[in-house]
Amino acid sequence: MLVETRKIDWPEYGRLCKLLAGRLKSEFDPEEIIAIAGGGTVVGATIASILKIDLFPIKISMKVSEQVVRKQPKLTIPPTAHIEQKRVLLIDDRSLTGQSMREALKEVEKFHPTNVATAVLFRGGEYQPDYYAIFSFGAVVFPWEENGGSPEKADEEEILKK
Repeated sequence: MLVETRKIDWPEYGRLCKLLAGRLKSEFDPEEIIAIAGGGTVVGATIASILKIDLFPIKISMKVSEQVVRKQPKLTIPPTAHIEQKRVLLIDDRSLTGQSMREALKEVEKFHPTNVATAVLFRGGEYQPDYYAIFSFGAVVFPWEENGGSPEKADEEEILKK
């Protein structure tokens, strides 16, 4: 089965974030968001802005300077105690294997939040987060990953095409 790469533009990204934020608000109502650095901080900041709550990044990765250097994700920027006794949303941009999410979840739970839910914009693969906007079998390219990642550059290139 051949699966094509799905490219997400800024308007679709915004719609998916609003969809996910609405579901999170009605079903979980988080008090804090912990975003996994990388694409998770972009999605987390958007969701936090929509829900009008604070965002705190953590870094857990198999990469250093975009190069894979580990077989297992390693925590390099941990969560902090401000999440104790709060409903915490742990968010990333996508989930395939769930390795990073599971490792981050262990670290977050050390601070004894009241409840923790996991969310991603795109779910693909076996790992099942508590919330996701859409499932995709193929690779997903977010707007910040294409064209050097800046919405301004993407807009410039759209204008030049016309």
